[in-house]
Amino acid sequence: MAEPEETSSLSSPSPPGSPAPVPLEEAEPDTWETDLAEALEAGGCDLETVRNIIQRRLIPSDLRAKVWKIALNVAGKGDSLASWDGSLDLPEQPLIHQDCENLIDQLAIPEDQKSAVLKDVESVVTFYCKSRNVKYHEGVSWIHLLKPLVDLQLPRSDLYNCFYAIMNKYIPRDCYKKGKPFHLFRLLLQYHEPELCSFLDTKKITPDLYALNWFGSLFAYHCPVDVTQAIWDSYLQQGDPFIMYFLMLIMLVNAKEILLAQETDGKEEYIKLLESSPSNLEAGDIEDLFHLAQYYYSKTPASFRKNHNSLFGSSLIALKDDTDLSQALCLSISVSEILQANQQQGDGVRFFVVDCRPAEQYNSGHLSTAFHLDSDLMLQNPGEFALSVKSLLEAQKQSIESGSVAGGEHLCFMGSGREEEDMYMNMVLAHFLQKNKEYVCIAKGGFMVLQQHLADINVDGPDNGYGHWIISTTGSRSSMSSYADGDSSNGMGDGKGVKSLVNKMTVALKTKSVNVKEKVISFIENTSTPVERLVPY
Repeated sequence: MAEPEETSSLSSPSPPGSPAPVPLEEAEPDTWETDLAEALEAGGCDLETVRNIIQRRLIPSDLRAKVWKIALNVAGKGDSLASWDGSLDLPEQPLIHQDCENLIDQLAIPEDQKSAVLKDVESVVTFYCKSRNVKYHEGVSWIHLLKPLVDLQLPRSDLYNCFYAIMNKYIPRDCYKKGKPFHLFRLLLQYHEPELCSFLDTKKITPDLYALNWFGSLFAYHCPVDVTQAIWDSYLQQGDPFIMYFLMLIMLVNAKEILLAQETDGKEEYIKLLESSPSNLEAGDIEDLFHLAQYYYSKTPASFRKNHNSLFGSSLIALKDDTDLSQALCLSISVSEILQANQQQGDGVRFFVVDCRPAEQYNSGHLSTAFHLDSDLMLQNPGEFALSVKSLLEAQKQSIESGSVAGGEHLCFMGSGREEEDMYMNMVLAHFLQKNKEYVCIAKGGFMVLQQHLADINVDGPDNGYGHWIISTTGSRSSMSSYADGDSSNGMGDGKGVKSLVNKMTVALKTKSVNVKEKVISFIENTSTPVERLVPY
Protein backbone atom coordinates (compact mmCIF):
# COMPACT_ATOMS: atom_id res chain seq x y z
CA MET A 1 0.00 0.00 0.00
CA ALA A 2 1.20 3.48 -0.77
CA GLU A 3 1.89 4.90 2.66
CA PRO A 4 1.06 8.56 3.30
CA GLU A 5 4.11 10.77 3.54
CA GLU A 6 5.17 11.13 7.13
CA THR A 7 5.71 14.52 8.71
CA SER A 8 5.49 13.32 12.31
CA SER A 9 4.85 10.13 14.25
CA LEU A 10 1.15 10.46 13.44
CA SER A 11 0.69 12.25 10.14
CA SER A 12 -0.75 11.78 6.68
CA PRO A 13 -1.77 13.75 3.61
CA SER A 14 -5.20 15.33 3.56
CA PRO A 15 -7.75 12.64 2.74
CA PRO A 16 -10.09 13.32 -0.17
CA GLY A 17 -12.89 15.64 0.85
CA SER A 18 -11.37 16.37 4.23
CA PRO A 19 -11.09 20.05 5.21
CA ALA A 20 -7.58 21.16 5.95
CA PRO A 21 -6.96 21.90 9.62
CA VAL A 22 -6.48 25.53 10.46
CA PRO A 23 -2.96 26.22 11.77
CA LEU A 24 -3.31 27.80 15.15
CA GLU A 25 -0.62 30.38 14.49
CA GLU A 26 -2.57 31.75 11.50
CA ALA A 27 -5.72 32.38 13.51
CA GLU A 28 -6.06 35.46 15.63
CA PRO A 29 -5.79 34.06 19.15
CA ASP A 30 -8.95 35.58 20.60
CA THR A 31 -11.29 36.19 17.68
CA TRP A 32 -12.70 32.70 17.11
CA GLU A 33 -12.85 31.95 20.84
CA THR A 34 -14.81 35.15 21.36
CA ASP A 35 -17.14 34.24 18.50
CA LEU A 36 -17.67 30.80 20.01
CA ALA A 37 -18.33 32.17 23.49
CA GLU A 38 -20.83 34.70 22.12
CA ALA A 39 -22.63 32.06 20.04
CA LEU A 40 -22.91 29.74 23.03
CA GLU A 41 -24.06 32.55 25.30
CA ALA A 42 -26.75 33.65 22.85
CA GLY A 43 -28.40 30.23 23.03
CA GLY A 44 -29.98 28.21 20.24
CA CYS A 45 -26.54 27.39 18.85
CA ASP A 46 -26.49 24.17 16.79
CA LEU A 47 -23.64 21.77 16.06
CA GLU A 48 -23.04 23.06 12.54
CA THR A 49 -22.53 26.60 13.85
CA VAL A 50 -20.09 25.29 16.45
CA ARG A 51 -18.13 23.35 13.82
CA ASN A 52 -17.86 26.37 11.54
CA ILE A 53 -16.43 28.49 14.34
CA ILE A 54 -14.06 25.92 15.86
CA GLN A 55 -12.79 24.46 12.57
CA ARG A 56 -11.12 21.49 14.25
CA ARG A 57 -9.19 23.57 16.79
CA LEU A 58 -8.83 22.47 20.39
CA ILE A 59 -11.90 23.61 22.34
CA PRO A 60 -11.13 26.06 25.19
CA SER A 61 -11.57 24.26 28.51
CA ASP A 62 -14.08 26.80 29.84
CA LEU A 63 -16.34 26.29 26.80
CA ARG A 64 -15.93 22.53 26.40
CA ALA A 65 -18.93 21.53 28.52
CA LYS A 66 -21.34 23.66 26.47
CA VAL A 67 -19.91 22.43 23.16
CA TRP A 68 -20.09 18.78 24.19
CA LYS A 69 -23.70 19.13 25.34
CA ILE A 70 -24.61 20.56 21.94
CA ALA A 71 -22.67 17.81 20.14
CA LEU A 72 -24.44 15.16 22.23
CA ASN A 73 -27.82 16.83 21.73
CA VAL A 74 -28.50 17.12 25.47
CA ALA A 75 -28.33 20.91 25.85
CA GLY A 76 -31.41 22.02 27.76
CA LYS A 77 -32.51 18.46 28.49
CA GLY A 78 -34.27 17.85 31.80
CA ASP A 79 -33.08 15.91 34.85
CA SER A 80 -33.51 12.20 34.11
CA LEU A 81 -32.84 11.35 37.76
CA ALA A 82 -35.49 13.73 39.15
CA SER A 83 -38.05 10.99 39.85
CA TRP A 84 -35.52 8.49 41.21
CA ASP A 85 -35.50 7.86 44.95
CA GLY A 86 -31.68 7.84 45.03
CA SER A 87 -31.38 4.38 46.59
CA LEU A 88 -27.90 2.90 46.18
CA ASP A 89 -28.97 -0.66 46.86
CA LEU A 90 -27.97 -2.86 43.93
CA PRO A 91 -26.47 -6.28 44.80
CA GLU A 92 -23.26 -5.06 43.15
CA GLN A 93 -23.26 -1.77 45.08
CA PRO A 94 -20.04 -2.44 47.03
CA LEU A 95 -18.20 -3.06 43.75
CA ILE A 96 -19.75 0.02 42.15
CA HIS A 97 -18.76 2.15 45.15
CA GLN A 98 -15.18 0.87 45.07
CA ASP A 99 -14.81 1.44 41.33
CA CYS A 100 -16.22 4.95 41.66
CA GLU A 101 -13.77 5.72 44.46
CA ASN A 102 -10.89 4.47 42.30
CA LEU A 103 -12.08 6.63 39.43
CA ILE A 104 -12.28 9.76 41.60
CA ASP A 105 -8.76 9.10 42.91
CA GLN A 106 -7.45 9.29 39.33
CA LEU A 107 -8.77 12.83 38.92
CA ALA A 108 -7.45 16.12 40.26
CA ILE A 109 -10.40 16.85 42.54
CA PRO A 110 -9.94 18.95 45.71
CA GLU A 111 -10.33 16.90 48.89
CA ASP A 112 -13.27 18.95 50.14
CA GLN A 113 -15.22 18.17 46.93
CA LYS A 114 -14.45 14.46 46.59
CA SER A 115 -17.36 13.26 48.72
CA ALA A 116 -19.98 15.16 46.69
CA VAL A 117 -18.44 14.16 43.35
CA LEU A 118 -18.26 10.52 44.45
CA LYS A 119 -21.95 10.56 45.33
CA ASP A 120 -22.84 12.01 41.92
CA VAL A 121 -20.73 9.46 40.04
CA GLU A 122 -22.07 6.51 42.03
CA SER A 123 -25.62 7.79 41.50
CA VAL A 124 -25.09 8.05 37.74
CA VAL A 125 -23.69 4.51 37.49
CA THR A 126 -26.38 3.03 39.75
CA PHE A 127 -29.28 4.79 38.02
CA TYR A 128 -27.96 3.74 34.61
CA CYS A 129 -27.78 0.09 35.69
CA LYS A 130 -31.28 0.22 37.18
CA SER A 131 -32.98 2.08 34.34
CA ARG A 132 -31.29 0.05 31.59
CA ASN A 133 -31.43 -3.29 33.41
CA VAL A 134 -27.64 -3.61 33.19
CA LYS A 135 -25.80 -5.91 35.59
CA TYR A 136 -22.62 -4.25 36.78
CA HIS A 137 -19.58 -6.49 36.96
CA GLU A 138 -15.90 -6.26 37.68
CA GLY A 139 -13.73 -4.81 34.93
CA VAL A 140 -16.38 -2.87 32.98
CA SER A 141 -14.66 -0.27 30.85
CA TRP A 142 -17.60 2.10 30.32
CA ILE A 143 -17.31 3.57 33.82
CA HIS A 144 -14.14 5.31 32.60
CA LEU A 145 -16.29 7.37 30.23
CA LEU A 146 -17.11 9.44 33.30
CA LYS A 147 -13.52 10.64 33.84
CA PRO A 148 -13.41 13.32 31.11
CA LEU A 149 -17.01 14.28 31.97
CA VAL A 150 -16.41 14.66 35.72
CA ASP A 151 -13.43 16.88 34.94
CA LEU A 152 -15.86 19.35 33.33
CA GLN A 153 -17.52 19.86 36.75
CA LEU A 154 -20.99 19.20 35.36
CA PRO A 155 -24.06 19.11 37.61
CA ARG A 156 -25.38 15.59 38.16
CA SER A 157 -28.22 15.93 35.64
CA ASP A 158 -25.85 17.00 32.84
CA LEU A 159 -23.31 14.38 33.89
CA TYR A 160 -25.89 11.63 33.45
CA ASN A 161 -27.35 13.02 30.22
CA CYS A 162 -23.91 13.28 28.59
CA PHE A 163 -22.89 9.84 29.84
CA TYR A 164 -26.10 8.24 28.58
CA ALA A 165 -25.85 9.94 25.18
CA ILE A 166 -22.28 8.67 24.72
CA MET A 167 -23.24 5.14 25.76
CA ASN A 168 -26.18 5.14 23.38
CA LYS A 169 -24.49 6.62 20.31
CA TYR A 170 -20.80 5.73 20.53
CA ILE A 171 -20.47 2.45 22.44
CA PRO A 172 -21.37 -0.42 20.09
CA ARG A 173 -23.65 -3.31 20.88
CA ASP A 174 -21.96 -6.53 21.97
CA CYS A 175 -18.90 -4.65 23.21
CA TYR A 176 -17.55 -7.63 25.11
CA LYS A 177 -15.10 -10.47 24.50
CA LYS A 178 -15.70 -12.18 21.15
CA GLY A 179 -18.35 -9.55 20.37
CA LYS A 180 -19.31 -8.53 16.83
CA PRO A 181 -17.58 -5.08 16.94
CA PHE A 182 -14.21 -6.79 17.33
CA HIS A 183 -14.79 -9.31 14.53
CA LEU A 184 -15.61 -6.34 12.30
CA PHE A 185 -12.44 -4.57 13.40
CA ARG A 186 -10.36 -7.59 12.45
CA LEU A 187 -11.87 -7.50 8.95
CA LEU A 188 -10.99 -3.80 8.68
CA LEU A 189 -7.43 -4.51 9.82
CA GLN A 190 -7.16 -7.33 7.29
CA TYR A 191 -8.43 -5.02 4.54
CA HIS A 192 -5.79 -2.35 5.13
CA GLU A 193 -2.96 -4.19 6.89
CA PRO A 194 -3.16 -7.87 5.87
CA GLU A 195 0.42 -8.61 6.93
CA LEU A 196 -0.16 -7.32 10.46
CA CYS A 197 -3.53 -9.05 10.66
CA SER A 198 -1.98 -12.35 9.59
CA PHE A 199 0.81 -11.90 12.13
CA LEU A 200 -1.68 -11.38 14.97
CA ASP A 201 -3.81 -14.29 13.73
CA THR A 202 -0.83 -16.64 13.93
CA LYS A 203 -0.30 -15.50 17.53
CA LYS A 204 -4.03 -16.06 18.21
CA ILE A 205 -4.34 -12.43 19.28
CA THR A 206 -7.88 -11.28 18.52
CA PRO A 207 -8.90 -7.60 18.77
CA ASP A 208 -11.04 -8.12 21.88
CA LEU A 209 -7.89 -9.11 23.78
CA TYR A 210 -6.30 -5.68 23.38
CA ALA A 211 -9.03 -3.27 22.21
CA LEU A 212 -11.89 -4.04 24.61
CA ASN A 213 -11.05 -1.07 26.82
CA TRP A 214 -10.28 1.12 23.80
CA PHE A 215 -13.78 0.80 22.43
CA GLY A 216 -15.56 0.43 25.76
CA SER A 217 -14.18 3.72 27.10
CA LEU A 218 -13.34 5.61 23.88
CA PHE A 219 -9.69 5.60 25.02
CA ALA A 220 -10.52 7.10 28.44
CA TYR A 221 -9.32 3.92 30.17
CA HIS A 222 -5.70 4.37 29.06
CA CYS A 223 -5.30 8.06 28.19
CA PRO A 224 -4.87 10.98 30.60
CA VAL A 225 -7.95 13.18 30.91
CA ASP A 226 -6.52 16.02 28.81
CA VAL A 227 -5.69 13.63 25.96
CA THR A 228 -9.10 11.97 26.13
CA GLN A 229 -10.78 15.38 26.03
CA ALA A 230 -8.72 16.37 22.99
CA ILE A 231 -9.81 13.15 21.25
CA TRP A 232 -13.45 13.68 22.17
CA ASP A 233 -13.34 17.32 21.01
CA SER A 234 -12.92 16.08 17.43
CA TYR A 235 -14.87 12.85 17.81
CA LEU A 236 -18.05 14.39 19.20
CA GLN A 237 -18.01 17.26 16.72
CA GLN A 238 -17.81 14.86 13.77
CA GLY A 239 -20.59 12.76 15.24
CA ASP A 240 -19.69 9.55 13.40
CA PRO A 241 -19.21 6.57 15.75
CA PHE A 242 -17.40 4.59 13.02
CA ILE A 243 -14.42 6.95 13.22
CA MET A 244 -13.45 5.04 16.36
CA TYR A 245 -12.66 2.01 14.19
CA PHE A 246 -10.12 4.05 12.26
CA LEU A 247 -8.61 5.63 15.36
CA MET A 248 -8.05 2.09 16.64
CA LEU A 249 -6.62 1.10 13.26
CA ILE A 250 -4.05 3.90 13.51
CA MET A 251 -3.02 2.58 16.92
CA LEU A 252 -2.07 -0.71 15.27
CA VAL A 253 -0.49 0.86 12.19
CA ASN A 254 1.67 2.97 14.50
CA ALA A 255 2.74 -0.10 16.48
CA LYS A 256 3.31 -2.33 13.43
CA GLU A 257 7.09 -2.04 13.16
CA ILE A 258 7.59 -2.63 16.87
CA LEU A 259 5.27 -5.63 16.84
CA LEU A 260 6.87 -7.31 13.84
CA ALA A 261 10.36 -6.70 15.22
CA GLN A 262 9.50 -7.99 18.69
CA GLU A 263 11.58 -11.06 19.52
CA THR A 264 9.34 -12.95 21.88
CA ASP A 265 7.00 -15.91 21.74
CA GLY A 266 4.94 -14.65 24.65
CA LYS A 267 1.39 -13.89 23.56
CA GLU A 268 0.74 -11.83 26.69
CA GLU A 269 3.65 -9.49 25.93
CA TYR A 270 2.18 -8.61 22.54
CA ILE A 271 -1.24 -8.04 24.08
CA LYS A 272 0.20 -5.82 26.80
CA LEU A 273 2.15 -3.79 24.24
CA LEU A 274 -0.93 -3.28 22.08
CA GLU A 275 -3.38 -2.62 24.89
CA SER A 276 -1.25 0.12 26.44
CA SER A 277 -0.36 1.88 23.17
CA PRO A 278 -2.99 4.67 23.56
CA SER A 279 -1.27 5.71 26.79
CA ASN A 280 1.62 7.00 24.66
CA LEU A 281 -0.60 9.60 23.00
CA GLU A 282 -0.20 13.26 23.84
CA ALA A 283 -2.64 16.09 23.21
CA GLY A 284 -0.41 17.38 20.41
CA ASP A 285 -0.77 14.08 18.53
CA ILE A 286 -4.54 14.21 18.20
CA GLU A 287 -4.76 16.37 15.07
CA ASP A 288 -2.48 13.96 13.20
CA LEU A 289 -4.32 10.98 14.67
CA PHE A 290 -7.62 12.15 13.19
CA HIS A 291 -6.01 13.16 9.92
CA LEU A 292 -4.64 9.65 9.50
CA ALA A 293 -7.95 8.10 10.54
CA GLN A 294 -9.77 10.13 7.89
CA TYR A 295 -7.21 9.04 5.30
CA TYR A 296 -7.89 5.35 5.96
CA TYR A 297 -11.63 6.02 6.19
CA SER A 298 -11.52 7.51 2.68
CA LYS A 299 -9.82 4.31 1.46
CA THR A 300 -12.56 2.08 2.88
CA PRO A 301 -15.72 1.03 1.00
CA ALA A 302 -18.90 2.74 2.20
CA SER A 303 -20.42 -0.71 2.77
CA PHE A 304 -18.22 -1.04 5.86
CA ARG A 305 -20.43 1.50 7.56
CA LYS A 306 -23.75 0.94 5.77
CA ASN A 307 -23.75 -2.81 6.36
CA HIS A 308 -23.11 -2.41 10.09
CA ASN A 309 -24.99 0.74 11.11
CA SER A 310 -27.07 -1.35 13.50
CA LEU A 311 -24.05 -1.76 15.80
CA PHE A 312 -24.71 1.72 17.18
CA GLY A 313 -27.75 3.53 18.54
CA SER A 314 -31.08 2.21 19.74
CA SER A 315 -32.42 0.89 16.43
CA LEU A 316 -34.43 -2.33 16.62
CA ILE A 317 -32.86 -3.41 13.32
CA ALA A 318 -29.95 -4.78 15.33
CA LEU A 319 -32.23 -7.45 16.78
CA LYS A 320 -32.71 -8.87 13.28
CA ASP A 321 -29.03 -8.73 12.31
CA ASP A 322 -27.71 -12.25 12.82
CA THR A 323 -24.66 -11.94 10.56
CA ASP A 324 -21.81 -14.01 11.98
CA LEU A 325 -18.77 -11.87 11.25
CA SER A 326 -16.48 -14.34 13.02
CA GLN A 327 -16.88 -16.64 9.99
CA ALA A 328 -16.45 -13.94 7.33
CA LEU A 329 -13.43 -14.34 5.05
CA CYS A 330 -13.23 -10.62 4.33
CA LEU A 331 -15.30 -7.44 4.07
CA SER A 332 -18.43 -7.76 1.93
CA ILE A 333 -19.48 -4.99 -0.45
CA SER A 334 -23.00 -4.26 -1.70
CA VAL A 335 -23.53 -4.60 -5.45
CA SER A 336 -25.04 -1.11 -5.52
CA GLU A 337 -21.77 0.35 -4.22
CA ILE A 338 -19.79 -1.59 -6.83
CA LEU A 339 -21.89 -0.14 -9.65
CA GLN A 340 -21.88 3.40 -8.27
CA ALA A 341 -18.18 3.48 -7.37
CA ASN A 342 -16.98 2.73 -10.88
CA GLN A 343 -19.21 5.40 -12.39
CA GLN A 344 -17.89 8.23 -10.24
CA GLN A 345 -15.01 10.45 -11.23
CA GLY A 346 -12.11 11.67 -9.12
CA ASP A 347 -10.77 10.15 -5.93
CA GLY A 348 -12.59 7.53 -3.96
CA VAL A 349 -12.87 3.78 -3.64
CA ARG A 350 -13.01 2.02 -7.02
CA PHE A 351 -13.28 -1.72 -7.56
CA PHE A 352 -11.55 -4.13 -9.90
CA VAL A 353 -14.21 -6.85 -10.09
CA VAL A 354 -13.07 -10.46 -10.44
CA ASP A 355 -15.81 -12.84 -11.59
CA CYS A 356 -14.95 -16.27 -10.17
CA ARG A 357 -17.83 -18.25 -11.64
CA PRO A 358 -17.16 -21.12 -14.06
CA ALA A 359 -16.63 -20.08 -17.68
CA GLU A 360 -20.06 -21.42 -18.67
CA GLN A 361 -21.84 -19.04 -16.31
CA TYR A 362 -19.53 -16.14 -17.13
CA ASN A 363 -20.17 -16.59 -20.86
CA SER A 364 -23.93 -16.55 -20.30
CA GLY A 365 -23.74 -13.05 -18.89
CA HIS A 366 -21.44 -11.01 -16.69
CA LEU A 367 -20.64 -7.54 -15.46
CA SER A 368 -19.09 -5.74 -18.41
CA THR A 369 -16.11 -4.54 -16.36
CA ALA A 370 -15.40 -7.88 -14.67
CA PHE A 371 -12.21 -9.87 -15.20
CA HIS A 372 -12.85 -13.61 -15.39
CA LEU A 373 -10.89 -15.93 -13.12
CA ASP A 374 -12.34 -19.43 -13.24
CA SER A 375 -12.02 -20.59 -9.62
CA ASP A 376 -12.33 -24.25 -10.69
CA LEU A 377 -8.85 -23.98 -12.20
CA MET A 378 -7.27 -23.71 -8.76
CA LEU A 379 -7.69 -27.46 -8.28
CA GLN A 380 -8.17 -28.65 -11.86
CA ASN A 381 -5.23 -26.86 -13.46
CA PRO A 382 -2.96 -25.08 -10.93
CA GLY A 383 -0.51 -24.01 -13.63
CA GLU A 384 -3.13 -22.18 -15.66
CA PHE A 385 -4.58 -20.75 -12.45
CA ALA A 386 -1.20 -19.25 -11.54
CA LEU A 387 -0.95 -17.67 -15.00
CA SER A 388 -4.48 -16.32 -14.66
CA VAL A 389 -3.65 -14.71 -11.32
CA LYS A 390 -0.55 -13.11 -12.81
CA SER A 391 -2.61 -11.84 -15.73
CA LEU A 392 -5.28 -10.55 -13.36
CA LEU A 393 -2.81 -8.40 -11.44
CA GLU A 394 -1.29 -7.11 -14.66
CA ALA A 395 -4.74 -6.31 -16.05
CA GLN A 396 -5.62 -4.47 -12.85
CA LYS A 397 -2.45 -2.39 -13.11
CA GLN A 398 -3.01 -1.55 -16.78
CA SER A 399 -6.68 -0.71 -16.29
CA ILE A 400 -5.80 1.79 -13.56
CA GLU A 401 -3.06 3.38 -15.67
CA SER A 402 -5.29 3.63 -18.76
CA GLY A 403 -8.21 5.19 -16.89
CA SER A 404 -10.43 2.21 -17.67
CA VAL A 405 -13.90 2.03 -16.16
CA ALA A 406 -12.80 -1.34 -14.79
CA GLY A 407 -9.79 0.11 -13.00
CA GLY A 408 -9.64 0.08 -9.24
CA GLU A 409 -7.21 -0.56 -6.40
CA HIS A 410 -9.77 -2.62 -4.54
CA LEU A 411 -10.11 -6.27 -5.60
CA CYS A 412 -13.73 -7.36 -5.35
CA PHE A 413 -14.45 -11.06 -5.94
CA MET A 414 -17.85 -12.07 -7.28
CA GLY A 415 -19.33 -15.55 -7.17
CA SER A 416 -22.71 -16.89 -8.20
CA GLY A 417 -24.30 -16.17 -4.83
CA ARG A 418 -25.05 -19.83 -4.15
CA GLU A 419 -23.00 -21.29 -1.33
CA GLU A 420 -22.34 -24.71 -2.84
CA GLU A 421 -21.07 -23.17 -6.09
CA ASP A 422 -18.91 -20.55 -4.40
CA MET A 423 -16.73 -22.96 -2.43
CA TYR A 424 -13.94 -22.72 -5.01
CA MET A 425 -14.24 -18.93 -5.07
CA ASN A 426 -13.70 -18.90 -1.30
CA MET A 427 -10.51 -20.89 -1.85
CA VAL A 428 -9.34 -18.30 -4.40
CA LEU A 429 -10.19 -15.55 -1.94
CA ALA A 430 -8.18 -17.29 0.77
CA HIS A 431 -5.27 -17.57 -1.69
CA PHE A 432 -5.12 -13.79 -2.14
CA LEU A 433 -5.48 -13.17 1.59
CA GLN A 434 -2.63 -15.56 2.34
CA LYS A 435 -0.47 -13.52 -0.03
CA ASN A 436 -1.18 -10.46 2.17
CA LYS A 437 -2.95 -8.67 -0.67
CA GLU A 438 -4.55 -5.48 0.61
CA TYR A 439 -8.00 -4.16 -0.34
CA VAL A 440 -9.57 -7.60 -0.85
CA CYS A 441 -13.35 -7.86 -0.57
CA ILE A 442 -16.30 -9.88 -1.82
CA ALA A 443 -19.51 -8.86 -3.61
CA LYS A 444 -22.33 -9.54 -1.16
CA GLY A 445 -24.78 -12.03 -2.65
CA GLY A 446 -22.75 -12.48 -5.84
CA PHE A 447 -24.03 -12.29 -9.41
CA MET A 448 -27.49 -13.43 -8.37
CA VAL A 449 -27.97 -10.35 -6.17
CA LEU A 450 -26.44 -8.13 -8.88
CA GLN A 451 -29.09 -9.29 -11.34
CA GLN A 452 -31.87 -8.77 -8.83
CA HIS A 453 -30.57 -5.29 -8.02
CA LEU A 454 -30.57 -4.30 -11.69
CA ALA A 455 -34.11 -5.64 -11.98
CA ASP A 456 -35.23 -3.74 -8.88
CA ILE A 457 -33.94 -0.41 -10.20
CA ASN A 458 -35.54 -1.06 -13.61
CA VAL A 459 -32.26 -1.15 -15.46
CA ASP A 460 -33.86 -0.58 -18.87
CA GLY A 461 -35.38 2.72 -17.79
CA PRO A 462 -34.16 5.97 -19.38
CA ASP A 463 -33.16 7.61 -16.10
CA ASN A 464 -30.35 5.33 -15.00
CA GLY A 465 -26.83 4.64 -16.18
CA TYR A 466 -26.67 0.89 -15.65
CA GLY A 467 -28.16 -0.47 -18.88
CA HIS A 468 -24.76 -1.28 -20.36
CA TRP A 469 -23.38 -3.19 -17.37
CA ILE A 470 -24.36 -6.77 -18.33
CA ILE A 471 -22.87 -8.29 -21.48
CA SER A 472 -22.46 -11.74 -22.97
CA THR A 473 -19.17 -13.39 -23.91
CA THR A 474 -19.40 -11.84 -27.39
CA GLY A 475 -18.91 -8.43 -25.85
CA SER A 476 -22.27 -7.09 -27.01
CA ARG A 477 -24.05 -4.90 -24.54
CA SER A 478 -27.37 -6.36 -23.44
CA SER A 479 -30.30 -4.98 -21.55
CA MET A 480 -31.46 -6.99 -18.58
CA SER A 481 -34.77 -7.68 -20.32
CA SER A 482 -32.97 -9.80 -22.91
CA TYR A 483 -32.33 -12.35 -20.17
CA ALA A 484 -35.93 -12.55 -19.07
CA ASP A 485 -38.62 -15.08 -19.86
CA GLY A 486 -42.32 -14.35 -20.08
CA ASP A 487 -44.63 -11.96 -21.90
CA SER A 488 -43.75 -8.76 -20.11
CA SER A 489 -42.67 -6.04 -22.52
CA ASN A 490 -39.55 -5.24 -20.52
CA GLY A 491 -39.18 -8.75 -19.18
CA MET A 492 -38.17 -7.54 -15.74
CA GLY A 493 -41.36 -6.16 -14.28
CA ASP A 494 -41.54 -8.70 -11.46
CA GLY A 495 -38.02 -10.14 -11.53
CA LYS A 496 -39.20 -13.57 -12.77
CA GLY A 497 -36.81 -13.38 -15.71
CA VAL A 498 -33.89 -13.05 -13.34
CA LYS A 499 -34.98 -16.10 -11.36
CA SER A 500 -35.39 -18.06 -14.58
CA LEU A 501 -31.88 -17.17 -15.71
CA VAL A 502 -30.42 -18.00 -12.31
CA ASN A 503 -32.07 -21.42 -12.36
CA LYS A 504 -30.59 -22.15 -15.79
CA MET A 505 -27.07 -21.33 -14.65
CA THR A 506 -25.67 -24.58 -13.33
CA VAL A 507 -22.22 -26.01 -12.99
CA ALA A 508 -22.88 -29.37 -14.62
CA LEU A 509 -19.93 -29.01 -16.98
CA LYS A 510 -16.53 -27.54 -16.14
CA THR A 511 -15.75 -25.50 -19.24
CA LYS A 512 -12.09 -24.84 -19.86
CA SER A 513 -11.36 -21.11 -19.57
CA VAL A 514 -10.25 -19.07 -22.56
CA ASN A 515 -6.59 -18.58 -23.33
CA VAL A 516 -5.03 -16.35 -20.67
CA LYS A 517 -3.22 -14.05 -23.06
CA GLU A 518 -6.29 -13.49 -25.23
CA LYS A 519 -8.35 -12.87 -22.12
CA VAL A 520 -6.08 -10.07 -20.90
CA ILE A 521 -5.92 -8.39 -24.31
CA SER A 522 -9.69 -8.60 -24.69
CA PHE A 523 -10.23 -7.30 -21.17
CA ILE A 524 -8.04 -4.24 -21.67
CA GLU A 525 -9.57 -3.45 -25.07
CA ASN A 526 -13.16 -3.82 -23.88
CA THR A 527 -12.78 -1.73 -20.72
CA SER A 528 -10.58 1.15 -21.82
CA THR A 529 -13.53 3.54 -22.10
CA PRO A 530 -12.84 6.76 -20.16
CA VAL A 531 -14.69 7.05 -16.87
CA GLU A 532 -16.66 10.12 -17.87
CA ARG A 533 -18.46 8.28 -20.66
CA LEU A 534 -20.23 6.14 -18.10
CA VAL A 535 -21.61 9.00 -16.06
CA PRO A 536 -25.33 9.43 -16.84
CA TYR A 537 -26.46 12.85 -18.00
